[in-house]
Amino acid sequence: MKNHHFAKVSLCCLLCLVMLMAGCISISGCSMRAKYERTVQLSAPLSPGSGFEARTHNGSITITGAEVTECNMTATIVTRAGTDEEALELSEKVKVTLVPSGNRLITKIDKPTRLINKSVSVSLDVNVPNQTDLDLVTHNGSVEISDIKGRLDAVTHNGKVATERISGTIALRTHNGSVTCMEISGGTQLKSHNGSIKAFYTDTAPSVCDISIVTYNGGIELETPPDFSGRIDASTHNGSINTDLPITVTGKISRSKLTGTIGTGEGQLHLETHNGSIRIR
Repeated sequence: MKNHHFAKVSLCCLLCLVMLMAGCISISGCSMRAKYERTVQLSAPLSPGSGFEARTHNGSITITGAEVTECNMTATIVTRAGTDEEALELSEKVKVTLVPSGNRLITKIDKPTRLINKSVSVSLDVNVPNQTDLDLVTHNGSVEISDIKGRLDAVTHNGKVATERISGTIALRTHNGSVTCMEISGGTQLKSHNGSIKAFYTDTAPSVCDISIVTYNGGIELETPPDFSGRIDASTHNGSINTDLPITVTGKISRSKLTGTIGTGEGQLHLETHNGSIRIR
């Protein structure tokens, strides 16, 4: 009898817990059911050879270079809250401006910081002069850049990073996402933790440059500059290494590690992954 009574009490407690959890899920799911979206158009002078900086937390960043002498930006602001009125009110508190600082143009985003059951995202779509140095940071969002001649430094935590037609030094980092670089020319530092990395150099890229590509979970594919010359150090833990390049191998030859030189060995090539294969051509 006691066991039967205990079982009934336990069942009742379990049912109450399930109902409570369901209620919490329902409440949480409805807490940000309202959404408000608006765009802001901004422009400011930006001479070729200057720098541009953009930092957002939730939102993507897209940069396109062009033959212009100014910066043109479209900022897309998306707010979520419990009601339409709250979402609208929150949106009106978000301000995006372009602030000159020396030879740089800085994107400034002012928004409420302590949000409960509310959220703000600001995505940036920007046109800048081709010859511009870029510093870009987001936390949750992708980063895409094209047609730039200058230094590029871009960071995201959750999102892919993609570039096309970049002439200059490149440093790209993400934690959860792939990295893809098409038609690049110059030294590169590419890093991810969970994602593949692909980099393809142009036919006109210099034969000597420093290349570092590191990921943990993902494969690596690299097309080097024509007549590339450098010291190579490539390794993987779970995967293989394949190459078409005429490498003078040094040290022990294995399926998962490769060290040696290409040409006269002036540049440096470091490729590293833990779970994935490496392809060099």
